Amino acid sequence: MARIALVTREQIAEKDKPAYDAFMTSRAGRPNIGPYSLLLHMPEMAQRLEALRICLRDEASLTQKLQELVMISVAREMGCAFIWYAHAAAARQAGVRGDIVDNIRERRPLADLDAEERTVVDFTRELLQNRKVSRATFDAATARFGQRGTMTLTNLIACYAVLAYNMNAYELDAPAHATEKPLTA
Repeated sequence: MARIALVTREQIAEKDKPAYDAFMTSRAGRPNIGPYSLLLHMPEMAQRLEALRICLRDEASLTQKLQELVMISVAREMGCAFIWYAHAAAARQAGVRGDIVDNIRERRPLADLDAEERTVVDFTRELLQNRKVSRATFDAATARFGQRGTMTLTNLIACYAVLAYNMNAYELDAPAHATEKPLTA
């Protein structure tokens, strides 16, 4: 159970209701669980963060496979069970090998990554562990993905880290997944 309850429309200030309504409309048909069930306490912020997330997810400079690899790497580095719940199976479906997904979850060494996979994992880990990346890692990312792809990579990590910080601070539990083992500390 999260530290704060899901906010209802009746609980928010009148000035926030248009942003709340717009956000809820934009997510029609999708369950209101996860980070946005928390962030809707500030609907305009939820709207803006979701716009950034969508912008980054629609960016073609990183493939879907690499984006999903970034997200599960963020989940592991940040200890965020909900991001893991939301993206481990999607990573497999996008083409991340099952042994890579399992090894990231279990913090085991990663073997036989291709150059692009190695670059995004190293970049993600360095940025989250050190709050910066080495020149070698930055240069490898730029050589592989160009300036735009490296900017996408950096901001995808940052966006999902913001979501993870919120879910971790408010202790949002992840539901059980039908096919994936949960992320544990």
